Amino acid sequence: MASQTDQIRRLERKYRRKKRAAKWEAFRRRLPLYLVFVILTAAAAGTLWFLTKPRTAPVPAGSLRVFILDVGQGDAALLCTDSHSILIDGGEPDRGTSVVQMIKAAGVQRLDCVINSHPHADHIGGLAAVLEQIPVGALYLPEIPEGLMPTVWSFTHILDLAEEKQIPVRTPACGETLPLGAAELEFLSTDNAQFEELNDCSLVCRVTCGERHFLFTGDLSEAGEQAMLDAGLTLSADVLKAGHHGSSHSTTPAFLDAVKPEYAAISCGALNDYGHPAEKTLRMLHETGCAVYRTDLDGSVLFETDGSRITVTPDYEFGLSGRLTYYKSEEQIETQCP
Repeated sequence: MASQTDQIRRLERKYRRKKRAAKWEAFRRRLPLYLVFVILTAAAAGTLWFLTKPRTAPVPAGSLRVFILDVGQGDAALLCTDSHSILIDGGEPDRGTSVVQMIKAAGVQRLDCVINSHPHADHIGGLAAVLEQIPVGALYLPEIPEGLMPTVWSFTHILDLAEEKQIPVRTPACGETLPLGAAELEFLSTDNAQFEELNDCSLVCRVTCGERHFLFTGDLSEAGEQAMLDAGLTLSADVLKAGHHGSSHSTTPAFLDAVKPEYAAISCGALNDYGHPAEKTLRMLHETGCAVYRTDLDGSVLFETDGSRITVTPDYEFGLSGRLTYYKSEEQIETQCP
């Protein structure tokens, strides 16, 4: 009886050894697949981390960064301090993903608010991707007369998204301010009922950081600029985001004399069909001694100030492409005017 038990145990041990050997052989055969899976998983995780990690150093306390984002023939600007972030406009709908990438690469995970200067597609279209992918505290829109109220999808879709995401939609009064940490944003507007063009209803923003000021004018044309002058609004600024992509119908001599900028930023697409920026506007800016930066030539442009000094970094790419950082002098820019 004992010998029969020993024989059974020997058979069991032999069976277990064969089972372990079979498992090891199966594992050995699959090992290359396991290694490929681990390598691909690690590569995917590394790529995701690389694409989503902030590429820009944190904003120093007391400083303001203003990014004029390269969105082609459109407008978008990101304002950041060490505690607040605001986006003004978002380019065309097909630029929304790029805008989101640049915002995240700048280290911004939440926007205190999004401001749409006016609901033309090249200013509001890209905001859909922003509202969908980034938490937003509020959406600010200009006052629009009933006769100019747009019904296009790029506008109605933004309103639908704001409702879906429970983002408050506000129309600020002239002189209303928003805190921006070390800076402050002031809304400027006039009675838009007087205008026949939606461009002139643009919500203007004047941002102050210490002794330095930035002015964002949307697509104001001569009529809108003159209304601002007639209202006696404070328009002086060190940096002017030139109206309507440097159009010949914007940045008039009287308006430029009131602003007196040291720098001008023009957001426009390379070889665009509109001839922006206009040669007349460029010549006038240069004649006043204003240093001009253009997104079609200089890519995204970073203006940074500590409230006293302003530094400018052209061709700021957020680490999202392989373009080299370079500087184009005013002479080079002028020779490439349309």
